[in-house]
Amino acid sequence: MAACIRRTSDTSSYSSMPSGPTAEKWPMWKVVLAWSAAALAALILLIFILIWVVIPITFWLSIQIQRYMMFIPRNDPPDPVFDQPEYYGIEGVYNFYISVKDYDDNNTITSIGAWLVLHQDDMNMSNSSNNVADIIKNSDKDILLYLHGVAANRAQPVKQYGVLRQHFLIIAIDHRGYGDSGTNVVLSEAAVINDHVQIYDWVRSLNPKNDLYYWGHSLGSALSCHTVRALKEQRNAVPKGLILESAFSTMADVIVTTSIGKLFKWLAWFDATILRPLDNNGFHFRSTSNILSVDCPVMQLHAEDDNVVPYDLGEKLHEVAAKERNLSQQGNATFHGFAAEKGYGHVWCTSDPAVPTYISEFVQTCREFWNNKSS
Repeated sequence: MAACIRRTSDTSSYSSMPSGPTAEKWPMWKVVLAWSAAALAALILLIFILIWVVIPITFWLSIQIQRYMMFIPRNDPPDPVFDQPEYYGIEGVYNFYISVKDYDDNNTITSIGAWLVLHQDDMNMSNSSNNVADIIKNSDKDILLYLHGVAANRAQPVKQYGVLRQHFLIIAIDHRGYGDSGTNVVLSEAAVINDHVQIYDWVRSLNPKNDLYYWGHSLGSALSCHTVRALKEQRNAVPKGLILESAFSTMADVIVTTSIGKLFKWLAWFDATILRPLDNNGFHFRSTSNILSVDCPVMQLHAEDDNVVPYDLGEKLHEVAAKERNLSQQGNATFHGFAAEKGYGHVWCTSDPAVPTYISEFVQTCREFWNNKSS
């Protein structure tokens, strides 16, 4: 009977133990491991929500963030001293400003900062005027309007100016919001293009006869394409030629090729939160569309090792320029690619020793094209 009572007592004690994972059944290290795994899973979920949900939605809802990411209006070089160009190792440069009316409010005037970079043949001219307007008015040189890309200002491409001034009198322009061009201005594609159309008017008011070219680098290539289209549609004016360095097809194409784009493009809501808001807010930069309205010869320069604008996007734009335009009526399209081993990257195409020859040949192509059109 006693043995029977002991068996009953043992069974009762066993059945009363909790069936869940308690400290009685799990060693402490297993409990710690379980809680650590749960915490890690929660952290991973939180990171996922933060990166792939919160960031896209914030981008979608904030036009200020969109505007900054499209233009990146940082000063490089920082703390620029535009009125002392010799500080950057370049001579024969004049700092000046052009007043333009705002796109949204014609009563608002924005002061656009620019450099006038003398043609190398004019640098040592004695008794030359120090007045920028007089220099432009009296120059017999081809004029180049230079439009830089993001995260830059007019003091950055000084080495490029050294190459370009062999062929042109250069007017290097800081877009609104860059350098000292305007304060508290609204940065939009339409507003920047509106400024550049007025700058063209200002240059032509001083010198209506000299051949005029546009050179755009990176984002400046998209702005150049759009400006040339706007000049045709708004002013019935066409420059002598258009030169695009490290150019891209559309901003949407650039976004999906960047490291940030690759991080988000697999999301089902990528178009809705990233690409569509940019389009809805006017950040198009569709060079493949704008170049169809470019009625002058086009030359492109692009390095295979460009780590900002992929080489194939430059080729894509060239394909449109060369195959979808009427070349006999709109001008030839030329593409110069540079091998990756040369190491030119995104900004140093002009350092190639062949570039001065390419420019000379392009200028001659433009002259022949326009001579044939006028005959």
